[in-house]
Amino acid sequence: MEIRVVATIVAKKEFTAKVTEALLDVIEPSRQEVGCLQYELHQDLDTERTFVFYERWASEEALNQHNKTEHFQHFAKSLEGKLEELTIRRLKSLA
Repeated sequence: MEIRVVATIVAKKEFTAKVTEALLDVIEPSRQEVGCLQYELHQDLDTERTFVFYERWASEEALNQHNKTEHFQHFAKSLEGKLEELTIRRLKSLA
């Protein structure tokens, strides 16, 4: 079953540039992963420190493997203490 992820990330104001850099750095290696169908980063038009990842993964296993990769682990560590909010939703399509 295909899994979709919507992750909302709000950077602390003083870390907006560093968070932006980290978000951009994780995109290409993630897109190269087996099972990655879509991996897009968006920025809120009204609040520049709010970002939304929209991801599609071929399966839960593919998503779990992504979370274990070196580049994702490095990414997660680089965000520590720099976020005001992080919300991750795992979704399945109904229609």
